[in-house]
Amino acid sequence: MGLIIAALASVLLFPALFVTAYAAENALSEADKQCLACHSTEGLEKKLANGDTLSLHVRGEVFANSVHKAIGCAGCHADVDLKTHPGSVKNTAKNAREHSIARVAICRQCHEDAFKQHEQSVHAARVKEGNLIAPVCTGCHGSHSVTPKTAYETCVGCHAAALAAHQKWLPNASVHHEVVSCAACHAPAALRMVDLRLYDRVAKVWLSEKEGQPEFEKLARSADADGKGLDPMELRNLVRQINRNGNGNGAPPWKTLRGRIELRTNVEAHRLSGKDAAIRGCDNCHRSGAEPFQNVTVSITGSDGRPIRYDAQKEVLTSALSIESLPEFYAIGGTRSKLLDVLLLLAVLGGAGGTIGHWTLRKLSGRYLKKSESAHAKPGDQGRPSPGNHPDNGAR
Repeated sequence: MGLIIAALASVLLFPALFVTAYAAENALSEADKQCLACHSTEGLEKKLANGDTLSLHVRGEVFANSVHKAIGCAGCHADVDLKTHPGSVKNTAKNAREHSIARVAICRQCHEDAFKQHEQSVHAARVKEGNLIAPVCTGCHGSHSVTPKTAYETCVGCHAAALAAHQKWLPNASVHHEVVSCAACHAPAALRMVDLRLYDRVAKVWLSEKEGQPEFEKLARSADADGKGLDPMELRNLVRQINRNGNGNGAPPWKTLRGRIELRTNVEAHRLSGKDAAIRGCDNCHRSGAEPFQNVTVSITGSDGRPIRYDAQKEVLTSALSIESLPEFYAIGGTRSKLLDVLLLLAVLGGAGGTIGHWTLRKLSGRYLKKSESAHAKPGDQGRPSPGNHPDNGAR
């Protein structure tokens, strides 16, 4: 029976997989399809001078979903002449590592700003020292499968033990790794901000735009009455509108915002310092007026995986109006709400007042009872031992 079900599943799923792969490859240009006619062959490779193997295989559906699909194969491989290829390409690299380093020059043609930042990074320094595992561009971003990733996902690909290392000295290390990007501390010269990202608490996924149906920026502009960035009330109204659109009127507000400290520009994330120069002081964030909390954005994941951001006023982090839309982001000392401080003070005073009041009443009632007993005592009883203190008690 199990084999029959498995067979039926294979029959039913195969057309869907075929259609998906076909649709992805169909999105490629004719020139790219011509390249993939050979390079989509499994196991296609080339031997280098030292015996290293260089894979020449490219999965068409993966490339079709990459950010480089728009420029096509020729965008990076302009040295290839299809009329004489493969003989037109002369790879003089002695080994795979040398090949990877040489190909960085291609990335630089479009990403000069990121390249300049990278040149000042600990990664570039390690490459120059001859470290064989220090990453170049493709080490973090890939080549034919370049897609938007979170910085954390990229970093832990090599630094899998980072969390355990931070737990030795950083309080609440797992929380910090969740709400602070790696580059926010390891690129100390960069400018930071807080990005409030839309999150579905029921599905436990980040909200994303549907392809061809951009709604977030339209709703944000509509909520931002004066065009100066979303204030606390406007942010609350925006989140409520997003919940109404997704859940229907009267549904619980399952879509909220989750804050994360990130760099203001992704380019600066390429200028990573060594761990000795990384930010370690708590007061960089946990104090009033801290730099990361002076710039705030609200974002949603775009259909291509990239964040779509809209500016918000910094007051959204400290306003009591934000409790509903931003219930899970609070940095002690950095995002203090004056109203919450007052409520906390009242709660403390109320608790202390109750204790002091109870103690005071107990003392006063004790004095009253003593006076009452003294007033009702008979004159002949004064000085007479009570039954419990009779001299003969306990002697028998």
